[in-house]
Amino acid sequence: MNKIVFPGVIARTLAVPLARPVCVALMGAFMLGGCAHRQTAGTHEPAQSNVPSPLNDLGSGPGEGSAATIDARATNAIDAMGQYLRSLRTFEVDADTATDAVLDNGQNVAFLHHTVLKVKRPDRLRADITGNGNVRGIVYDGHRFTIFNQKKGYYARHDAPPTLDGLVRDLVTNWHIETPLVDLFYWGNGKPDDSAIQSAQTLGNEKIDTRTCTHYAYREADVDWELWVETGRRPLPCKMIITDTTQPTRPRHEVTYHWRLNPVFAASTFVFHPRPGARQIELKPADHSPYGEAE
Repeated sequence: MNKIVFPGVIARTLAVPLARPVCVALMGAFMLGGCAHRQTAGTHEPAQSNVPSPLNDLGSGPGEGSAATIDARATNAIDAMGQYLRSLRTFEVDADTATDAVLDNGQNVAFLHHTVLKVKRPDRLRADITGNGNVRGIVYDGHRFTIFNQKKGYYARHDAPPTLDGLVRDLVTNWHIETPLVDLFYWGNGKPDDSAIQSAQTLGNEKIDTRTCTHYAYREADVDWELWVETGRRPLPCKMIITDTTQPTRPRHEVTYHWRLNPVFAASTFVFHPRPGARQIELKPADHSPYGEAE
């Protein structure tokens, strides 16, 4: 079975080369064991779907459905969402994710995780990730970060930069660890979010649970991605789907976000207390082969 690494949709905004694989919304190889080197092209043929495409309802007006179309409404939506996300001082996100792995027979199978992310800008973060019978996560207090794995019974600590933006850069550059739900920190950081987009379309409004969200579709060189953004005064991401178009089976990563804005967090939220029997291990800097196989 081959775990898939999805190209970082917004990785370029932190000067991370787009061609380098990053594991969107996951913790990286050290934390989740969900990232590996990109699968090389095999002999599996992509399955053909008999399900009618909902894109048939898009119509046939000028430019609609064209692979080269850049809809300004779709790119402006990214900018507006990014600016709004950067304006949030405290928030909590409950996110359900499904990330494909490819079996030896070429079948995609989805692995499910639930992430609870708590953020207090500029220098507090906690993420708890449940899935596969385990709880893993990261705690950051503005001075150091701690990553932990309850099932394996270990944790590791290291000094960290004094801001969340610095933490995100430090984790991926020096440790090859992706911050959970990392795209929430890439969007709107002052650099163009749409520079690599080859096509962008607005597909209309849809319901995601009780929310009305506008559905957008984007295409880049190696990835297709869809984004649903809440309508109204809170342009928050409701859902995102990323498809790796370099793979024959086109594996996907899907995340649905649920938001709580302006929560009041106890100071203990961002303090890590190891469980009885947990052992502290040394966190070693990443080598020159990022995103290798996890233990």
